[in-house]
Amino acid sequence: MQTLLSINNLTKNYGATVALSNFTLEVKAGQVLGILGPNGSGKTTLLSIILGLRYPTFGEFKWFNLPSKQVPNTKVGALVEVPTFYPYLSLYDNMRISALAKNIDYYEIFPAIERVGLTPYLKAKVSTFSLGMKQRMAIAQALLGKPDIIVLDEPTNGLDPEGIVEVRNLIKELNASGTTIILASHNLDEVQRTCSHVAILKKGHLQAFGVVNDLLTSAKVAIVDVRNPDNLLEYLYVNPDIEVLERTGNAFKLLVNKSEQQVSLINDFQSHGIAVNSFEIRNLNLEELFIKLIRK
Repeated sequence: MQTLLSINNLTKNYGATVALSNFTLEVKAGQVLGILGPNGSGKTTLLSIILGLRYPTFGEFKWFNLPSKQVPNTKVGALVEVPTFYPYLSLYDNMRISALAKNIDYYEIFPAIERVGLTPYLKAKVSTFSLGMKQRMAIAQALLGKPDIIVLDEPTNGLDPEGIVEVRNLIKELNASGTTIILASHNLDEVQRTCSHVAILKKGHLQAFGVVNDLLTSAKVAIVDVRNPDNLLEYLYVNPDIEVLERTGNAFKLLVNKSEQQVSLINDFQSHGIAVNSFEIRNLNLEELFIKLIRK
């Protein structure tokens, strides 16, 4: 697959504060890449740099193998801040203003609106739109000029469940039609449902990057209820590869890192005198992977 974006040792310092440190990865055509991290992890700094809105301290990035730090605006669309609309104007008039600002021909407006499913509302005033419709409109603005890749910062932020579903389905439809997508989000469930790849940041450092399904099978979660939790805690003390993710009374959610433990764990419990009421073992979900990496 073609590499659309190559990032090499990207670093951004604000005085003594390191916002991004030696960040390296590649985005290939057809991917939906989710950028995850807690507040202050460097997500917005990363997006701002690759879109040419901020300068890195050092390191480089290349779009489409063009000269370093050159952003081809006709090939890259973006929604990185809260979109600004003129509520008293129609959808079409707002899009005309956006097209003019981007130096894009007006005829590009109609396919962008059609791709987000807003063609019936072409003449409607934006003041009548729901939050989900406004977010679709913002994505339509990012799609002006038919870019090969779009960058979205928190595309479901502030939306109700119906609006979240709208945007999720739209992202899937855009990707199915050939658009590569990079999105930063706090919504772990949506990233797991939507993204093919994920990068997890902590304090500017890349903690993990890869195919979502591969990362989620890198460890297991055991959900166990026991009659004698003190025995289980003693067992965990001498088995540091098993971490407690959650505990409610006698019920534990455990992160199991070693593959051999995934098979033999319940036998180990019984041989250590742990009375098990119920036991289940499954793959990680993205929230559990995120907690594991951020706690490191």
